[in-house]
Amino acid sequence: MKIENILTQQLTQCGIPGGSKKRVLENLSTFVTEQLGGDGDQAESLFHNLVARERLGSTGIGEGVAIPHCRVAGFNRIHGCLIKLDQAIDFGALDDQPVDLIFALIVPEEQNEEHLATLARVAAIMQDDSSRMSLRQCSSSEELYNTALQLERAA
Repeated sequence: MKIENILTQQLTQCGIPGGSKKRVLENLSTFVTEQLGGDGDQAESLFHNLVARERLGSTGIGEGVAIPHCRVAGFNRIHGCLIKLDQAIDFGALDDQPVDLIFALIVPEEQNEEHLATLARVAAIMQDDSSRMSLRQCSSSEELYNTALQLERAA
């Protein structure tokens, strides 16, 4: 599945505070459910699922990038959320580098095949040096969103 099919401008944020991995995942969960019209129970469920996934191994893929992802009941399609933090945080990444770019994937429980294909597509783009540099140069949420779409089209 293409990024343009899962990412919206409303689910793209540039320059938000980080603090800690837990805080980022908590804020991300609240932000996503609010944008999608969900409630506090959905936000809590999403947060717990993201944390449970992190316990299996960090989703920090290296070079300052994390791709937290999980399957969650109550969602009818895959949603992506792209965040650029104002300061990098420790995410327990494979290369021990702090993370400032986060592309979260929220997947309905039954969409395992699409989940893996989408995760691979996002990872391929985020592992490219010039893609990361382009995303890091963005100074607004709109610019971050448009850059992400341009990077996918160029991939």
